[in-house]
Amino acid sequence: MADEFRKPRTLREIVEESQFWDAEDLIRNIDAELDRLEHGLSHLIWGNDDKPITKRIRPLPITPKFKVNESDDKFNVKVDLPNVPEDQVKIKVDKGGIEISAYTSDLVCRPYYINIESRTALNPDTTTLRHVENIYEVDVEKVKRKRVKVR
Repeated sequence: MADEFRKPRTLREIVEESQFWDAEDLIRNIDAELDRLEHGLSHLIWGNDDKPITKRIRPLPITPKFKVNESDDKFNVKVDLPNVPEDQVKIKVDKGGIEISAYTSDLVCRPYYINIESRTALNPDTTTLRHVENIYEVDVEKVKRKRVKVR
């Protein structure tokens, strides 16, 4: 009987074996499934014989604490990234907004990711970054609107 449980089965075999899903079993295991989802997704690569070849855990990113200040001519974002060195912070600025991703050297810590959109177009060439302790501050000037005279 122990060999029967160790035998790898395909999803099709499992579904055909259980004609109806047991709601009690789902409720009993929901905490474990939600914990797995919270701590990261497991990505499996399957071989031709329906056996897993590799298992790689990729933690889901979390949104850091941040503050946005937007004036008529400037867009400012302050992001709190604890224990993240400056060389591990990636900032992408385009006309639509700012995208920040950061990683720590600790494999257990989850990466940080945030995408902030601006109401008006930004000028990516004017991006400046300041770093004080855990706070990273990004300043970007907005594109100045050209006024057109109508006669």
